[in-house]
Amino acid sequence: MISTAIETLLALIEALLPEFGVASTNVISKIVEALVTIVPIVAADASNFLTPIKNIIAALQASGNVTDAQMKSLTDLDAQCDAAFEAAAKDAGV
Repeated sequence: MISTAIETLLALIEALLPEFGVASTNVISKIVEALVTIVPIVAADASNFLTPIKNIIAALQASGNVTDAQMKSLTDLDAQCDAAFEAAAKDAGV
């Protein structure tokens, strides 16, 4: 159930990514807050969602509309995703 909810949320955000270039910093803040909430869950239980999350992070970073604090949060989230990828690969023996 949680997996379906996360998948739906990520699909929605990805579908809206082209609009983020003109999004207000308030909208971007809400997306960053959502990612901060779901990344630890995904990292622990659903690493297959890390790629869409990294795509969202990259799109937001490239949008040109992020504040310094948002960029720091996005950079930290990207590092969390990288660490989760590495841990999943290590657990899988890759």
